[in-house]
Order: sequence, then structure tokens, then C-alpha cells
Amino acid sequence: MAPAIPSAELRLSYPLYALDFDPEDANRLIVGGGGGAARSGVGNKVSVLDASHDGAIQITSEIELSRDEDSVNTLAVGSRKGNSLFFYTGINSAEEDLKKGKNEHFRVFTADLPSKAKAEPKIAETSRSAFFSTTDNEAYQRLLRISGPVGAVATGTIGRAKDAQIAIFDIPAATSNKPTPKLRGKVELPKEAMDMDMMQISDDEHQLVYCDDYNIYTLVISKTTTSGPHSVFAMPLEEAIGAKDRASFRAIRFLTPTFVLAVANVPKAGGAVLQGFRLPKPADLGKEEKEGKARLAISAHLPKSISRATGMAVRNLSPPATPTSKQGDTQFAIAVTGQDSSVTLYTLDHQSIGDIKLIANLYPITTLKEVHLGPISGLAFSPFTPPSKSLPTTTPHLKLASIGSMANTCIIHSLPLRKLPPTTTSSTTTTTTTPPPRYVLALKSRRPSPTNLLLGSALVFALLALLLQGILEVRGASRPVIGARTFTPVTWHRPGRFYGVAPASTPIGGGVLAEYHDLASSATAAAAAAGGGADGGKVPEKVVLHHVTEEEEEDGTLRVVEGHDEERHGPARGWEELEEAQREAWRATLKKAGQWGEEMGEAVFRGVLFGEIAGVVGAMVA
Repeated sequence: MAPAIPSAELRLSYPLYALDFDPEDANRLIVGGGGGAARSGVGNKVSVLDASHDGAIQITSEIELSRDEDSVNTLAVGSRKGNSLFFYTGINSAEEDLKKGKNEHFRVFTADLPSKAKAEPKIAETSRSAFFSTTDNEAYQRLLRISGPVGAVATGTIGRAKDAQIAIFDIPAATSNKPTPKLRGKVELPKEAMDMDMMQISDDEHQLVYCDDYNIYTLVISKTTTSGPHSVFAMPLEEAIGAKDRASFRAIRFLTPTFVLAVANVPKAGGAVLQGFRLPKPADLGKEEKEGKARLAISAHLPKSISRATGMAVRNLSPPATPTSKQGDTQFAIAVTGQDSSVTLYTLDHQSIGDIKLIANLYPITTLKEVHLGPISGLAFSPFTPPSKSLPTTTPHLKLASIGSMANTCIIHSLPLRKLPPTTTSSTTTTTTTPPPRYVLALKSRRPSPTNLLLGSALVFALLALLLQGILEVRGASRPVIGARTFTPVTWHRPGRFYGVAPASTPIGGGVLAEYHDLASSATAAAAAAGGGADGGKVPEKVVLHHVTEEEEEDGTLRVVEGHDEERHGPARGWEELEEAQREAWRATLKKAGQWGEEMGEAVFRGVLFGEIAGVVGAMVA
């Protein structure tokens, strides 16, 4: 049963396509969308939402945009300036401007923060820019990511075939009087980016990672140069599915400067898989050797009900204090949307031991089914800052917002968190500062169940035991348990303790009759050659086939006797000396025991003596 996760829902008046949380306030969410250009009845808007009230979402401010222009396709929230919050969007210009080759797709807005001085907070557009050089009327700003003072946007077109670009720009400081971002440069791509992400890795460097359908690339962005793109991973072919088929990437996110997490879709709606990669060091980028390539570090398949993943969001619950600080132990909350309007939650642990960094325990929590009536068009986690000790002992939560374009809905789920007890680790150095408390999701993740493995192992051991028992029976080394001699060829059968010659008389198994015939014939021939005739040498030991009654032995009907004693074992004669009644009885007995068939002929009876079968009409020849 899925855990109880509280949620709140708000239905707006327009389709929603983009969202982002205020990085400094987990209760402030900005959403945008609309009906696009020249669509009567459905406007284009941006709304600032308040999620501080349990079970309810409220609109604090809203701006209606031009209906001649496109809807809001991308949105990212930036820094603050005074009592205003900057956010950035992707909105295509009006169709008339597009025909003239003018598309000011990058827009900057400010939203007033709630205050007693302003009863009605306002949203205002402050600038618009054109970063792409393509003149394709179908092109639009498909992707937008910002990290501190640097941002990047990527193109999108219906065919995703030509003029693919990533534009990198600088974001003015909050104290600047010029809020318009400045284009730093453009990167031409052989194929459009499916998704991308950006992270600051040092005081003056950022790293950008992006994926197309089958490849992962990285760029290192410094104050003066941009290195890349460098190809670090290529999706291998799925030989089991088809020589030309392979899984395709759908979304990618940074975990740390060392690791990224991607979600890929298996061909032919065969499901989706999460994959964590260890990135090469910036100094190794561009190398053809393994040092310059990303390595798969962890993976997990999404539930079978999800045939295709559509998006992903990731949140670090214990981020480093500064971009240059080392990432210690932490947990990542992960959410993946599926084609069935579901959201599947995962957790992933980052472990740090000295200079060794690992990611582990990629486990599912639950799948929230049919979150929206229609496709989920956006997903975002709120920021999380561990509460101070002075706050009341209330349960902290991580918010997960999702939007639906068909039902115009925004839903926020509140995921409960719990504080981990302080860990006591030995260290050669002592610090005077206490590390901040660590929080993880209070929802229990599901580790892989050992049931299937145990059942499979038990089945394998059972089959091996049956096989071994059958081999022992065929080789005469075990009593009949599964009756292996009854359904195996006679030529496989061997004598042994329970089916052949032993110091005392023992039951015989299939194929032994022929072997004793060969043994007796060979011994007689050897003796004749040594002594000048059959009577001139050493006569071989007699081999007698004796019929066992039920009173004598419950688990057998035939027994081979070596060193035959007529007084002890009864009279025994060669095949030619038996009367026809005794021969017929022996034929039936040997056939029933699996020792003889008509196709073997009667030549195998020569050299073997036969005892009397009791109760058969016709006496033995004296």
C-alpha cells in the first residue's frame, strides 16, 4: 500500500507548461503557460502561487501576457533584488515578428514579494532578448537552466533536425541597474539537446551536461572560455531487441560535480530505466581513453506499468554550504513522471569517504498513479534548508510540484522528512564546528526483494539434486528413487552397488546383462588362449542371474551372483539348457526389468547362467 502523502491542488484558467520554486522560499512557486498565439478564449499567463497553507494553494499575483505571442514554454527562478524576485522565461514572439526573422524568446520578469506595503503584488516584464541565430519559424526555447550568474538555453523545433544550438549567457548581479542578461556565446550542436542541466563546480567555473537521444556531452564554462562539447557516453545497442534499436535518453540532472542521473526509455515502449553516471574529471575531458568517458555507476528499472518516462526532478537534501565545498554524505530525492500520468519516487544515497565518492541504494518508494487528468508537463522539487534547533518540533516536508496541461492543474505533494541521529566517526583531526543535521525522506524505500532470488536458487538446487540422483541411479550407485533407469537408454546403465556386481549378491540395472555376456565371453576366450583350449586354462568365475522373490527382496526382482554355490543359490543352467517355459519366463522378467528387448536378440544370453524362476511349469534340465 502506498504511504499517505498529503497534497493540495489548484485549477487555473490556462494550460500549464513550466514551473519553478523560489530557491529561497519553499512555499513560493511560479507557473506559466497558456493557449499560445491566435487562440481565442485561452490566454497566456504567469502566476505566483503560495503553498504555505496546508491542503490549499493560493494565487498571490498573476500577469496576463500577449495573446499574439506564444505561451510560456520554459521558466526558471533566479535571485532577489530588494523586495522583488527575478524569474526567466521562454516565450516566442508574435507570428509577424517571426516572419521577419525576429524572435525575442528570452524574457526577464520581476515579481513583488508579499509585504504589508503592497496589498497587491505585481509582476512586470523587464527585458527580452534573442539568443539564437536560427531563423526557423518553428524554433523555440525548449530548455532553460540557470546556476548562479550563468545560464543556458537550448533550441527546440518540431523536427529537431537543423540549426540546433545552446546559448550561454551571463545573468547580471542583483545590484546591477541593467537586468538584461548578456549573451556569452553559442554552441552549435549536430543534434538538438533532449535535456540539459548546469552546476557551478568552482569559484569561476560551471559545468553543463546535456543529452540527445543516444549521447551525453559536457561543457566546462569559465569566465573567458567554453570548453566542449565533449562526448562522454554513447548509449550501446540493445542486441536483444534489435541490431538498430537502443534506449534513448529523456532527462538528465546533476547530482554532484562527479555524478549525473539520467532516465532513458527502452525501445518499443519496453519500459524506462534510471542510470547514474560517474563523470570524467574536467582535466580528462576530450580524451579518447577510458579516463575521458563517463562510467555507469548505478541503475534501476522503473515499474513495469511505466512503458515510457516523460520527465524527472532531483533534490539534494544536504547540499554543500558553498559551490566549492566538498559534498559529504547525503540523500537525493528523485521523482520520475510516466506516460500514464504517474509520478514514481526514489531515493539515492551519496557516500563520501575521504576522496572516494560513491552513489548507492537507488531504491523506489512508491508510485503516485494518475496524478493529473492527462500528461504531466512539468515537475519540480522545492528547496530544502534544515530547520534550526530553535524551531518547534514540527515535521519538515519536501514539496513536489507537478503541473498538467490538459486539466490546467497544479498539484503539490508534501513528502515528510526525518532527521538522522548524529553519527560518531573517528577522525585524526578535530573540528570546532558542528555539521548541520542531516535529513532524509521519512517514507520507507523498498529494497530489492530476495524472494525471487531464493525461489530461483531453490529451484536450481532441486533440479541439480534430481540430476545427481538420476546419474547415481544410472551408474548403479543409488537405490531407485526417481526411476531414472526406466526412461534412459539401456546403453547408459552401469553396474554398481545396487545394480551390479558386489561382494554379496546385489540388484542389477539396465545394460548389465550385455556387459556380463561380454565379460564372460572375453574371459573364456582369454583362458582358452592361455591354456590351449577352453578346458586347458583357468576357467572364469561363473556369473549367474538369479530371480529374487518378493519374500527374499522387496526392492528388486533380479540379482547377479558371483561365486555361484548350487547348494546355496540353487541350480543354474545356460540359456540353451533351459526349457522353453523357463526361457519365456526369463524373457518376460528381463523385459519387465528393462534388461532386455527383442531387438537385442538372444546372443546376449550366452555365457550367463540362469537360475530357476519359481512357480514356472517345466523343470530345469539336469
